[in-house]
Amino acid sequence: MSKKYSITHFFVVGLLIILLTPSFYAQDSLQVQEKKRIYRTKDALESRVTYSCTDSIVANLKTNKISIYGDAIVEYDGIKMTADLIELDTDKSEIYAIYTIDEEGNRVGIPKFEEGTQSFTAASIRYNFETEKGFIEELKTKQEEMYLQMGVAKRQKNEQVHFTQGKFTTCELDDPHFHFQLSKAVMVPSERIATGPVNLWVKGIPTPLGLPFSVIPTKDQEEEQNGFIFPMFTPVSQYGFGFQDLGYYFPIKQSEHIQTTMYATLYSRGTFEIRNQTDYKKHYKFAGNLNLQYSSFRQSFPLDSIRKEKIVVQWQHSQEQKANPFWRFNSSVNFQSDNSGKTDLDNLSQQYFQNNFNSDINLIRSFPGKPVTIGLKAALKQNSASKNIDADLPTLNVNVNRFFPFKALRKNKIGEEKFYEKIGVTYALEAKNRAIFGDSLISQGRYDLIENQMQNGIQHRIGTNYPLQLFKKTLTLNTTAQYNLRMNFQSIEKRYVDSSNLIVNDTLDGLGLSQDVAFQTELSTNLYAYYNFVGNSGMKMRHVITPRISMRYQPNLSSFRTDYLGPNGDTVKYSPFENSLYREGLGREVGLISYNLNNTFELKHRNRNDTIDEEFTKTRIIDAFSISGNYDIFKDSMQFSDINFNLRIAPIKGLSIVSGASVSPYAWDGNDNFYDEYAFNSGQGFGRVTKANISTTYTFTAKESREEINKTQEIMGDHWGADFQYYALNPHEVINFEIPWKINLTHTFFVNLNQSNPDERYSRNQNIVLSGDVSFTERWKLGLNSSYDLNMKELTQTRLSLSRDMHCWQLSFYWTPVGGQQSFLIRFNATSALFQSAKLELRKPPEFL
Repeated sequence: MSKKYSITHFFVVGLLIILLTPSFYAQDSLQVQEKKRIYRTKDALESRVTYSCTDSIVANLKTNKISIYGDAIVEYDGIKMTADLIELDTDKSEIYAIYTIDEEGNRVGIPKFEEGTQSFTAASIRYNFETEKGFIEELKTKQEEMYLQMGVAKRQKNEQVHFTQGKFTTCELDDPHFHFQLSKAVMVPSERIATGPVNLWVKGIPTPLGLPFSVIPTKDQEEEQNGFIFPMFTPVSQYGFGFQDLGYYFPIKQSEHIQTTMYATLYSRGTFEIRNQTDYKKHYKFAGNLNLQYSSFRQSFPLDSIRKEKIVVQWQHSQEQKANPFWRFNSSVNFQSDNSGKTDLDNLSQQYFQNNFNSDINLIRSFPGKPVTIGLKAALKQNSASKNIDADLPTLNVNVNRFFPFKALRKNKIGEEKFYEKIGVTYALEAKNRAIFGDSLISQGRYDLIENQMQNGIQHRIGTNYPLQLFKKTLTLNTTAQYNLRMNFQSIEKRYVDSSNLIVNDTLDGLGLSQDVAFQTELSTNLYAYYNFVGNSGMKMRHVITPRISMRYQPNLSSFRTDYLGPNGDTVKYSPFENSLYREGLGREVGLISYNLNNTFELKHRNRNDTIDEEFTKTRIIDAFSISGNYDIFKDSMQFSDINFNLRIAPIKGLSIVSGASVSPYAWDGNDNFYDEYAFNSGQGFGRVTKANISTTYTFTAKESREEINKTQEIMGDHWGADFQYYALNPHEVINFEIPWKINLTHTFFVNLNQSNPDERYSRNQNIVLSGDVSFTERWKLGLNSSYDLNMKELTQTRLSLSRDMHCWQLSFYWTPVGGQQSFLIRFNATSALFQSAKLELRKPPEFL
């Protein structure tokens, strides 16, 4: 264990005198003695002492004083002391260190003491070895985030330090922006500082705030202390006057791995909230936090009789990868009892904009060296838009990764693999107990109705695949087959009710089986084409074509049945498992031919700045242009699907354009209904657009961030998918956050065919989103996130933030002027973690009842 040192260890420097004086006399005695022997005096030190200076060392043998001038340095046993003048008095057993004054009147060589990671400076240091007392002037020291200055200090024999004119602060400046003035105090090393009257000074001006006395802990060990957390005040709101998040911190001393904090919020009109935040961590094992919250909301008159209650459970748990090679446990719980993120008193709550709240707890068992993984999961999905809750309690998964069973048939392992050895097999089992129900059943306590909604079943999936490289690996042919077996424990039977003239579903309990099998072959490759331009510029265009075509055949093995129901004996075709947990497909034979054609265009030209090597510069013209769709052979009519087009380009740096469209190739009648006739044959062109969208984003940012965006685009390459599209719509996601400024401007335009409303053939929607933050001075930062609906001609949501960095303090202003979360927050807080609870907040919570 390494040694612990406190502020008083600088007095140990006095021990250095013991070396210097004996060293001079020892040299005289050694000259008289035999030079081959080394004599050790009783005053000799255990470790070597080194000292140096840039001016001179003067030893006065009459007064027994030694003076070291000019950048004097003395080092002993890991302790280092520097000053412009160090004096040693052996008669008084005293050391004295002080600075000098240069020609301009500035201090030179201020005494400094260093021991490990701790250090302090002082105008002068005097220490006596016999009395073990010291006298220091203008001492400055730091411990973690605390800075302590002492005007005049005396070190006693018991190592306590008595001082006056003290300053305690978290600001590292010599003249701090704020400090607590200590009139007189006593410091007990590595324990505490006990003071007399304490007064808060700001910018050198005393304030009325103060205390008659205080005790400041300064323990070296990392021992947390209980304490209150200052609340945030709300002067005016729909709930009245109140305070928010008055807290009390409890370090659990029996365990060094857990800590908890209680919070309370209370408003004058009866709204209150109680919250507990618990954090835990065990190195190399696991870490997590648990947040439990109970809220009770009450509006003002005449709605004061209405009270809404809410329970929130949030639990995040993660296990280290190397903690256990066989078992893994993790959780991500975000349960809202009212299925809404808008019922929150926090102005800056990000959950206000969420409609989905997902919770899941996972336990996974793996078998190293074997392709088998078993998992058990409990999940809860909440949707505030549909007012539904989807609960999986629980789900069992057994997965067998791809293995090659036919390799065991080969006895001689020498030589190339046989074709059957490349056939891979996978298996997956899922057993689930699931219920989808309205969120009102929880608030009503109707758990019996929730139980009646439970569905359960088991699904088996067996798959095989055989990859094949053709024509020197220029073509990839991948053949797969998959068999699905579904075991449902609920099914339905339709019957006709004469009295109501309706066809109803009767739920039947019991095991029911359904199955399907599908065979698919996919062929893919990459084609490259180069186009030369006229002239000798050396410019070329590279065209990368990535075609993919697949054929899928699925015979009809479904359990669909046909019954004669109704007064006229009408035929009704349905699946007994259409309301079951695992449902069937189309109930007919399927033969799909799918196609996808992706294109990339890139310019290549010589770098004119490079006259030696023929280096080329690449410029993307079209990042991706894709065409996709499918054709169903066994469909009785309208066998072609819509043709999908997607385009992504970046014509200039910082600008990204993403667009997509779907076109139906079939003709339509006067009621805008499609029928089985090609549009071209009916004189209606090549088809009709069913939906289209275009999103344009321009990112104003620094050159370094733009280069980071280009790197990300290169990594994405020629692949088109949801990940890249999300990035294109949100380019700030990949920008370096250390950049001084960034602004994102996005325009989105959506068009959808509206067949239900003949008066309005297409529904349109346009939005402009402006987001980003700008540091317009070294200390001021402005942030904005605003969305404007061009159809409604109004701001749908706007949030404005303004912050001022005041070195050791920060002033912030958050304002949501429009939208459903209209609120404001003014915060004045310390930047130091030591004073994280020292803050003043004025807020107006959002209205949501």
